[in-house]
Amino acid sequence: SVRDRRISHAQLFFGPEGAGALPLAIAYAQYISCTGIKDEDACGKCPSCLKYAKLVHPDLHFLFPVNNTASKKEDPYCDDFLSEWRAFVLQHPYARLNDWYLYIELENKQGLIKEKESDAISKKLSFKSFESDFKIAIIWMAEKMHEVASNKLLKLLEEPPEMTVFLLITENPEILLTTIRSRCFPVKVPLIAADDMTEALQSRHQLEASQSASVARLAIGNYARAAELIRENEEDGFQLATFREFMLAGFMNNIGSGMKTVEALSALTREKQKAFLDYSLRMIRENAVKQIRNSSLNYMNLMEEEFSVNFSKFIKGSNVVPLTEEFNKAAYDIERNGNSKIVLFDLMLKAGKLLRR
Repeated sequence: SVRDRRISHAQLFFGPEGAGALPLAIAYAQYISCTGIKDEDACGKCPSCLKYAKLVHPDLHFLFPVNNTASKKEDPYCDDFLSEWRAFVLQHPYARLNDWYLYIELENKQGLIKEKESDAISKKLSFKSFESDFKIAIIWMAEKMHEVASNKLLKLLEEPPEMTVFLLITENPEILLTTIRSRCFPVKVPLIAADDMTEALQSRHQLEASQSASVARLAIGNYARAAELIRENEEDGFQLATFREFMLAGFMNNIGSGMKTVEALSALTREKQKAFLDYSLRMIRENAVKQIRNSSLNYMNLMEEEFSVNFSKFIKGSNVVPLTEEFNKAAYDIERNGNSKIVLFDLMLKAGKLLRR
């Protein structure tokens, strides 16, 4: 137990997107560092807890995916983004990897935890702790570690510095080295229960009870998705409006209108283009399910429901699978740095042809 100082030195927090593995790991780190533990919880008032509330405790260290940006061009370390990271986590504790990339304006690059980060954290943890009994390293999206970084971390886990705790966080544990997984105590983080989600949304976003319950149902336990749904409503359904224009232009074979929509999408960052394709896939799925006429299987908001009244008539057994395949292929091509204007224009034409079946 924490009181007896019997704590696993390496723990792997794993769970689906939006389940809250990061805030749970931070809360655990705060708990084992707290000097005034009460009723099996951190007191929230001691000097340690107050520093954790701002993520500025000197014995708390983070590793997370980064890359060059417009403002940080010289092969940056995680520490170069530390102020942005703290602000990001405090504002969006349940956020997704793509949200972080957008926040630091990574644009079309992928983040990575590089080899040199393993060397840097090893050096930090070799010193004595400043204030707490424990030195804690939280590694967010551990699957993004470079292979060499993973092997160096493995050595740290095998021979950990004294009074050091490693908290690894991942949505894809199967990607991690098997040897790393075997040395970590597993902590499975489930999706958030609907009632808990509803209560949290009412408190954090000041929503009406009925609205928070509706968002919780659509989010299916994913708090990041819930926050996205709220933003989408606030942005007057940008994704839905773009999807409607994209599919209508394809269906009508309106090259001029379609090209305008494609150019607008191509001007977005690669991550936002992928987000649009993910949304489109969801809409295709929801409108296919609508044919079953079982509302409990549908997860659409009011605007989407209104749109689906007519659109769902064009989603049939003969085109739902090829439509899904085409949108998945486009997402793959964009992920692989394909020319987004060509990929999206081709997709629009193919989708239109499939809708006309």
